[in-house]
Formats: sequence, structure tokens, C-alpha cells
Amino acid sequence: MQYIDLHTHRPAGDPEVFEIESVFYDKVASGKTPFFSAGLHPWHLQNIDLKEAELWLREQVAQDGCLAVGETGLDKAAAAPWDRQISAFQICHRVAAETGKPLIIHCVRAYGEVVQLLNRPMSPALTTPPAIFHGFNKHQQTARMLLDAGYFLSFGPALLLANSPAAGAFRTIPAAQLFLETDDHNLDIKAVYARAAEIRGWTLDQLLEQIHVNFREVFGTVPA
Repeated sequence: MQYIDLHTHRPAGDPEVFEIESVFYDKVASGKTPFFSAGLHPWHLQNIDLKEAELWLREQVAQDGCLAVGETGLDKAAAAPWDRQISAFQICHRVAAETGKPLIIHCVRAYGEVVQLLNRPMSPALTTPPAIFHGFNKHQQTARMLLDAGYFLSFGPALLLANSPAAGAFRTIPAAQLFLETDDHNLDIKAVYARAAEIRGWTLDQLLEQIHVNFREVFGTVPA
């Protein structure tokens, strides 16, 4: 059973790992994995035309290898103006709803605002897409707000840090709402899985099986 790295900027091309590479506007994929997500990242919104970026996004999500929309989101530490971040997020949210692809969310000090945007009504013909908050490293109160709303949390290298908020939240998160990732770190996903299994008191096989079940639920398919 393959490891699943839900979100990586540095795919390793390891045949034992199913990797989803995060690609943002004007970035070229590495080619080390056929699977990717495409989004308008709040760090990379300055000096771009959002109409052109939306056309690019729609071209990307039409490809077979594109499994999700994102990362996208809101970041109060980013240089991009707040209204531009909101516009880019709304574009990604709508494209995800139209295509039925999950939304991978980047969020810094804006969880309430992101949830508000996710809850805004769209066309009755559109179904709200599954949303995964990636790189989660907040305390259990924030985790509970997101989990109770039905969202998923993806945990990464922060799990390896002693006494990190991520480790505390991961210990109690419902099994059906968790994923693992490497994000932009040059780190073997297997180390993240080993630490995650230790925190939960699970075997590695139990963890692999659970994440495969979650992946099937959210993406409608599962790696070999």
C-alpha cells in the first residue's frame, strides 16, 4: 500500500509514495509525479491578471492528472491586498465546486474569514466541494471549529516538533478527517507517517489504511 503525500512542493518521485504536487500560477510542475493540484496561492497574487489566472486554472483542472484545486486561501501575513486574496479564493472555490474537485486551503490567521467564504451560497446547481486545510499547526479549539464544520485537516512536518500544536490536535482528530503531507519541506513523507502513527498509538498499517479510506472518500478514487 502506497504512502499518500497529499500536498508537496518537492515531490521525490518515490514509487512507494503517491504524491500530489502543488502548482500555482506561472509555476512549472517538476514532472516527478503525474498528479498535481493547481491554485491561486495568496503569496503569488501580486502583478498577475486574475482573469488570465482563472483561465490558466481552468485549463489545469481539465487535465486528468489534476486531482484538486489549490492551494488557495487567505493569509494575513501575505503582501497581496486582502480584497485580491478574497477574489482569488472565490475563483478557486467556484472552480472546485464546478468540477467536483476538493479544495486545498492555505490559511494564516484567517480561519473565521475562510469559513465564512466557504459558507457563502453559490448557484443551487453547485455542490460545496470538500475542503482540506493543509499544513495544520493550530490548537484543538481551531481544529474543532473546522472539524465540526465537516472540513479535513492535513498535517505535515510540524508533527515532528516537540509539543507542537499540530501534535496535540492530531492526537484527538477524528480518524476520518485526517491527511498527511510534506508541504515545502525536503522531508521523507515516511518520517511524517512514523511520527503520526506514534502520536495516535496506531501501527503504520492502520494509519496507511485509514488515509487510503479518507482519500477514497474525498477524491472518489484511491492509489494502488
